[in-house]
Amino acid sequence: MMGVTLLGVVLIFLSVGLNIQTAESCRCLQRHPQEQFCTSEMVILANVTGKRLPARNQINLFQNKIKIIKDLKGSNNANRIQYVYTDSSSCGITLDQGLYMLSGHWLENGIKVMMCNLVNQWEHLSLTEQENFNQTYKMGCNCTISTCSDSPCCPKSKNECKWEINSPHSHEYVCLKDSDGICSWYMPRSKVDVDAVCQQRRG
Repeated sequence: MMGVTLLGVVLIFLSVGLNIQTAESCRCLQRHPQEQFCTSEMVILANVTGKRLPARNQINLFQNKIKIIKDLKGSNNANRIQYVYTDSSSCGITLDQGLYMLSGHWLENGIKVMMCNLVNQWEHLSLTEQENFNQTYKMGCNCTISTCSDSPCCPKSKNECKWEINSPHSHEYVCLKDSDGICSWYMPRSKVDVDAVCQQRRG
């Protein structure tokens, strides 16, 4: 009886450990949406019309039928995109029917989207975010964005914007080059003030 109980305890610990490892492996580094947009091979606005089914010609993938609404970046084969492919593992994503903004890479006759790609229901994005994805982000892809958790978040060069992760509404900011060729954060119709300490360090 003691042996059975001990075996049960061991199995519980192994199960908990496995769940913790899975949770850890399914985490993504926090990245500003503009950085994700600019580093993605493809970004599309698509209507997910079909149910999630095992992919016919792709092992360990699921597919949803989609209809392209707008090519936001890079999908020269937009007229050939019929499916969005997702991973069948525990870290895979599940899409409901509806309008999505998706990033990923070309795969056969569709787009393959992983957990750490952009996967946003369009109606859940603010009007500012929708405008950024529609046209503003692509104007700032010649700038570099890096994350920062300490204040002040000072850029190391004129081509860099530092994203302070916990700054309110900063996910709506856009990093663009100004008339002096310096990358700076902008809100709709206004430039975001940079801390004076950072301005002194900038070279």
